[in-house]
Amino acid sequence: MIKKITCCGYRGFAQEQTLELAVPNGKIGSGLTVLIGPNGGGKSTLVECFSKMSMNDTSFTEGKRNKLAGDRVRISITYSDGQETVLSSVETGGSETVRENMLENYGIYYLPSRRVFNPYFSKSEWDRNTFLQNPEDPQFRGSLLNNFTYRLFDANKKGKDFNAIFWKILGKKLEWTIDQDDNRNYYVKIKKGDVIYHNSDGLGEGIVSLLFIVDAIFEAKDDELIVIDEPELSLHPQLQGRLLKEILELTKRVQVVISTHSPNMISIESAINGGVVARIYEKDNSSNISCIDDCCRDYFRSCSSNLNNPHTMGSDARSCFFAEDGYIITEGQEDVVLFPKILKELDIEEDIPFFGFGAGGASNIDKIAHIFQCLGFAHIGAIFDGDKKDEYEDFIRKYENIGYKAWIIPADDVRDKPEVKKEAKLGLLDTNRKIKPQYKKELIKIFEDILTYSQPHN
Repeated sequence: MIKKITCCGYRGFAQEQTLELAVPNGKIGSGLTVLIGPNGGGKSTLVECFSKMSMNDTSFTEGKRNKLAGDRVRISITYSDGQETVLSSVETGGSETVRENMLENYGIYYLPSRRVFNPYFSKSEWDRNTFLQNPEDPQFRGSLLNNFTYRLFDANKKGKDFNAIFWKILGKKLEWTIDQDDNRNYYVKIKKGDVIYHNSDGLGEGIVSLLFIVDAIFEAKDDELIVIDEPELSLHPQLQGRLLKEILELTKRVQVVISTHSPNMISIESAINGGVVARIYEKDNSSNISCIDDCCRDYFRSCSSNLNNPHTMGSDARSCFFAEDGYIITEGQEDVVLFPKILKELDIEEDIPFFGFGAGGASNIDKIAHIFQCLGFAHIGAIFDGDKKDEYEDFIRKYENIGYKAWIIPADDVRDKPEVKKEAKLGLLDTNRKIKPQYKKELIKIFEDILTYSQPHN
């Protein structure tokens, strides 16, 4: 299996960067590597590197070579047995490449984000191995992937196995076959109900995309790597969830890499079981790669069993991992709800990007910050209640050297809390949810400082 891939000089990768891939261990999601990050960060470039490594004849045009990297490209794959395959420029400023130690029997199934084929096609049937050995090299992102139609003939013959996955993800039966018009052009025919038919030109983009993805996974072998750029495109959130479930099951034994902008395609269970979450982002005029570590996995594990705060790593929280930067972590969900009300009462119109629905307690803020640090975020802040001075000072000692900031409010809590099972607390807000006059001046100073810190990095 592939242990890691290293890239330098291709598109945005001005500096050498390495991604360590997840390796299946029999546990659900253990072989899944998920790439996240802002637009333009380099996710699609990195997944394209796998495609380049699978091709027999690869060249890098002038616009795809990074001048800051010396106008030459070097991509390498290291396997679990220590072997290394290298693809590199023959000379500086030239398009041609040379390969070292190419493994002929290793298969990489690469799907770009724009998955479209000509709705009318000629007949040719390729099995999976033939398809993997003849990858397409589209000149531009978004080019038609017409070799895929050769797989459709094979999938049509294996309809029982193909449709078992296709229909499960789709959530319903959608009968399809391959037919031929009077001009001898082949097309995918869809049957709806008893008498309604239409061809593949009338399919929605999500259904077409799903045909590609199901073909990638339904015959997957243990010694292959499947790479899918933005599998969620044009898929309803429920379909995204069902697709992820199939991928998680597959990655018990097969390596899969996906690049995504959807929180629905990130699995905390996968990360706990050894899966990789890597953020690709721009820093110092180069694409950079940062990954979660075992401390992050330990925290994910504790969150998954926290019945009192199940939202801590919910979809709202996971969506923050896709932000460019500047998130502010709070102790709990009350803070996320009440701090915006405080801003409004203070006549501060700007929004603060709060993390999810809070960290689930002051002691968890450090853990959330560590996840952000591992993923390469440069500007992360935290707000502590006034009675959490020790946690506040620990945060500053640990993170101020990397530029993270923290603030502590001038009251024990965000609102007054009567004594029930815990000691009563006096908060910033009275029983009518209004700011107590003695805190207004200091709150204005705190929130203006937070806005100055967080807003320029959104």
